[in-house]
Amino acid sequence: MAPKRTNNGDTKAAATQKSSRKILITAGEGQTGRLIIDLLATDEDYVNKYEELTALVFSEQAKSVLQEYDTVKTVVYDPNDEDMLVKAMSMVDTCLLIPPARKDKTKITRTLLEAAKKAKTVQNLVLLSSVGADYAERDKQPRLREFIDLEALAMQPKGDPSTGDTGHSPCVIRAGFYAENLLLYSKQAQGEGKLPLPIGENHKFAPIALGDVAQLAAYVVTSEGPHGLADTVRSQVIVATGPQLVAGPELAVAASQALGAKMEFESIDEETAKKILNSEQGEEVDEAEREYLLEYYSLVREGKTNYTATTAMLAYFGHRGQEPTEFFQTYSAEFKPKKRRTTKSSSSEGTTQKAGTRSSTRGKAAAAAAAKSGGDDDVEMEAGDEGATVEKGRRTVTKGL
Repeated sequence: MAPKRTNNGDTKAAATQKSSRKILITAGEGQTGRLIIDLLATDEDYVNKYEELTALVFSEQAKSVLQEYDTVKTVVYDPNDEDMLVKAMSMVDTCLLIPPARKDKTKITRTLLEAAKKAKTVQNLVLLSSVGADYAERDKQPRLREFIDLEALAMQPKGDPSTGDTGHSPCVIRAGFYAENLLLYSKQAQGEGKLPLPIGENHKFAPIALGDVAQLAAYVVTSEGPHGLADTVRSQVIVATGPQLVAGPELAVAASQALGAKMEFESIDEETAKKILNSEQGEEVDEAEREYLLEYYSLVREGKTNYTATTAMLAYFGHRGQEPTEFFQTYSAEFKPKKRRTTKSSSSEGTTQKAGTRSSTRGKAAAAAAAKSGGDDDVEMEAGDEGATVEKGRRTVTKGL
């Protein structure tokens, strides 16, 4: 009798043994790369599914970002040292290519792919791409359209025998608009109770939590099958969006429900959106990433994002991904409007008391504290309140991309 298969296509016998896979993740210092590395290095679902894990970073200083992971090796990208890049690729059989949020991301990705081809050892080649790239027009949304060019580059080795094993088992993951990008507007959310986005009230899109993208990528690069990656992912173009298609007002409703405070959607024009991204709020966002965000919003306005894609999440994990209300609960501290301290008068006793401040406890304990104090009307609502839950073990980050 053939051995039973586990959820990711491995045989049950193989799943109990530590894998010999050697993985390289590019742009390891970025938000996406770091979260995937954290999952692979610390999550019990993945730690035994590879032998070596290496992160490629873009500066010596960036190596410090990953110092906490003793088992993770680091390599610094040097476009002028082709031999080093080829050597780094020859030491691995699996590469997750994460295009960096830089203007020269196409050039960098091309350089890394050329190194992989010359190494001839990178059997499993996984590219993290973007939802919407296929609908983008080159003259209107060039940053988005670049991802189609990168996909073509990543798939090319499959039909080129001169590249050896490289690219024999490819996979493209088209990830949707990261919900964490909404953190760029936390200043308006906290100060004005508004979510300002450059889309109309009826334009819809389906933001996906970065934690779900990281889980999906970690699953793909550690999956095993007879030809490299598991048959369920090999040669696939996996499209992944959030589970719910929302317009701006619906997004505000989800935030209001999660935060226990009224949140309103504000439709802004593109110039106002640029000012926000170019202000201190967007100072950590690369210029190329700002352009990408504005282009994605333009796709939303054109009606080209009116779909959800949750098949992969359902097939691999049994759920659709993080719902909008769960996202806002996770980041309640960043979004919840701040209330001014005031005094309340009691007509029956003629006394005054301070309005309650936010409780430092969480979840049900916070709700209990609110009920006990009576005057605490600014208690933080967390997972478990109003019957909502945040899935155990889900990883998220604290800043936008």
